[in-house]
Amino acid sequence: MKTTMMWVEDKFDLNDYFVIFTLIISWGMYYFLPKVFSKQMAVLIFLYSLTAAGLFDNSIGAKPLDFYDIMDGPAYTVMDVVVYFLYPPFSYLFLFIYKKLQIKDRYLLVFILCFTATAIAVEWVYYKMGVFHYKNGNRTIFSVCTYLFIQSLLIFLYRFLTVKEQVK
Repeated sequence: MKTTMMWVEDKFDLNDYFVIFTLIISWGMYYFLPKVFSKQMAVLIFLYSLTAAGLFDNSIGAKPLDFYDIMDGPAYTVMDVVVYFLYPPFSYLFLFIYKKLQIKDRYLLVFILCFTATAIAVEWVYYKMGVFHYKNGNRTIFSVCTYLFIQSLLIFLYRFLTVKEQVK
């Protein structure tokens, strides 16, 4: 049985245009930021964010939990894949600010909480624009734990990799 992936479920509408617009803005931001990481580190940041997004989407966003749909419904479309590419620039910005401000350990929790609040605000906008559709009692605020975990793990991995890089 051959299946093909659709571009969109029903029609190309506001949420599709919003995702494309946001993608251009976020990747434009990445393009214009000073490059403070090696190319290898930038690739790892991007792969981490794509993996985290895919992992959470395919666990809490799929059955048996099924807390949300991306874009227009449960069918997997090309535009669902495009949504994943909104995450790498956000992760890059997170670590860019962390590195540029040289966040000390005593301020790390405040930094992560501020970025979690930012991520929640961005997710709320995505929800309002129809990128995410919550189900089964889910709400934007329930993503706080996910963002706290993802961002903390990203800092841990960054520190681990930079220590390994300095040892060489």
